[in-house]
Amino acid sequence: MKEIAIPSEFKPLFEDNWREAAIYGGRFSLKSHTVARYLLIRARMAKTRVACFREFQSSIAESSHQLLSDLIKLYELNDFVVKDNSIINNVTGSDFLFKGLWNNEQSIKSIEGIDIAWVEEAQTVSKDSIDVLTPTVRKDGSKIIYTYNRLAEDDPIHVRLVVEGRPNTLIINVNYDVAQKHGFLSAVIVDEIEDDKKNRPALFRHKWLGEPNTSDQKIYTDWAILDAIPHEARLERIGLDFGYTNDPSAIVAIYYYNGGYILDEILFQKGLSNKQIAETLLNQRKVLVIADSAEPKSIDEIRAYGVNVQSAVKGKDSVRQGIQSVQDQRISVTKQSVNIIKEYRNYLWETDREGRILNEPEHLWSHSMDAIRYAMSSLVPMIQRQEMIANMPRYQHKEIANPAR
Repeated sequence: MKEIAIPSEFKPLFEDNWREAAIYGGRFSLKSHTVARYLLIRARMAKTRVACFREFQSSIAESSHQLLSDLIKLYELNDFVVKDNSIINNVTGSDFLFKGLWNNEQSIKSIEGIDIAWVEEAQTVSKDSIDVLTPTVRKDGSKIIYTYNRLAEDDPIHVRLVVEGRPNTLIINVNYDVAQKHGFLSAVIVDEIEDDKKNRPALFRHKWLGEPNTSDQKIYTDWAILDAIPHEARLERIGLDFGYTNDPSAIVAIYYYNGGYILDEILFQKGLSNKQIAETLLNQRKVLVIADSAEPKSIDEIRAYGVNVQSAVKGKDSVRQGIQSVQDQRISVTKQSVNIIKEYRNYLWETDREGRILNEPEHLWSHSMDAIRYAMSSLVPMIQRQEMIANMPRYQHKEIANPAR
């Protein structure tokens, strides 16, 4: 077994005088790796139930399971048994479990005997999830650790623990200089940091120093969350954004209801063939599908399977206009639409090297957002016609509604 090194900045984790810990900063600050090491040490010292959470976790691959497994191999911790969905220590009886917080309230509440809860990527955690988790971790002496890179100024976990403050809270703010100090930073990463610092100072501050994005960078705001699609809602369009190896294909259904639109996630997955996409679409009610026009061959193939699909109209400033068409509507999202909600929270405008906001969205969180934009843009002429008719004088409205008279 190899010696497990813990940087001195994280030594307060081993003290007992805290209930919640906020560990935040920029990339390569050793937050997740050090907390994972700390948890493995604790699990070897005495029987410990560790619950590893993220706000969004559709599969075990999206959890901290892989990081813990890699460290177990690295340090040759042979007393641990790594299973598909859990990790167990055969000597102490400690166990690790992995759960998503979003839309999982009853499952979280049913977990008993948590000694330590670790919430990774806590910048994405909602206030509702925090309110569910905190009383669930109720055992005497239990602790909750939140690790995160700040996303926005009003991230709920940062507001709770750092801005407002809570009793018995441990706060550790670290950046890449900690990794550099302890010899964990490779030359490749140092070169990337220095290049960002010189040529992209705004990105450097956010990426490497952990400074939050401004609220002005957020593209969409004030979307409501619905438990389910109302029975009276009318399916109007389906949006399709293609992906394959690196990016997922995203399919989103758009319903009209009570003056607004409801978004419902149908599919969000990598590695799908056009045939598999077509089969998914054929399982939906017959409705027009609007797909990314950059893939005309894929559209033709999907159409050949019997799907009513058209290319999205693109042109000068079509991205900005499409975003505007979504911004102009009252939008709701179904609670089960995990990836739509995740992208909605993270969908930002790009900035230039000085931090000035540009009229181009960042690509990273754009997959379902693009599918929504394609579909909504095709609805705009219909929306405008409905508004025009509704705002006309009564006699003109009758004339249009009954052209044969």
